[in-house]
Amino acid sequence: MSYLINIFLLFVIFFFSCATSPLKSKDIAGLKEDVSQLQIEYRELKQNHADLYAKVDSYASMIDILNANILDFQNKISFLSQTINDLEASVAKTKSEKYDGVLLPSSLYQRAYGDYLTGKFELAYSNFKSFIDKYSNAELAPQAQFYMGECLYSRNMYTEAIVDYKKVEQNYKESNFIPVSRLKMALCYQKTANHALALKIFKSIIRDFPKTQEAITSQEKLKSFNNNVQKK
Repeated sequence: MSYLINIFLLFVIFFFSCATSPLKSKDIAGLKEDVSQLQIEYRELKQNHADLYAKVDSYASMIDILNANILDFQNKISFLSQTINDLEASVAKTKSEKYDGVLLPSSLYQRAYGDYLTGKFELAYSNFKSFIDKYSNAELAPQAQFYMGECLYSRNMYTEAIVDYKKVEQNYKESNFIPVSRLKMALCYQKTANHALALKIFKSIIRDFPKTQEAITSQEKLKSFNNNVQKK
């Protein structure tokens, strides 16, 4: 960058000196060489700029993938724990797949989650709600509540989704799904142009869950917001 400034200053001096003295071929050749060097520097600067943005986009994509993998991993752990609990309860009461004519918690959750994965968001929401109504204290209850928000988010119902995301932290204060629920709340506020609340939640995630992928995502979101403000 300092090299570019020096070349520019030399060019200014050269320009004004031309007004009082005739041009020499060697001066022209030198100027052409400097211009050529400037063009090279400019191309390198543009390439570095493009490379930097490509890396930022790549990192953001990697973070999104990691978040999805972590969420899926948490979901599988809880599902397995719930299944174990169901099996123990089933053995204690009966060997049938149902007890008292009601689906086991893991079976009901799996039905709802299957609907969610196949894009039947309205039906999935209804089944997740049935799960919460019947088994609000079950192992899988926090993520059932979270996926109720996800069903609404997938349907672009951001204001309604916020209500369900909030309930994860309100009703299940020890859940591992709290950080991702907060993150999705912030994204909902961002989608509805409530940037002040979105920024507040991003900062709360960084403060309360500093070593999570959600915190990394929140930091990226804050940087992106600040960059957009500076551009304006």
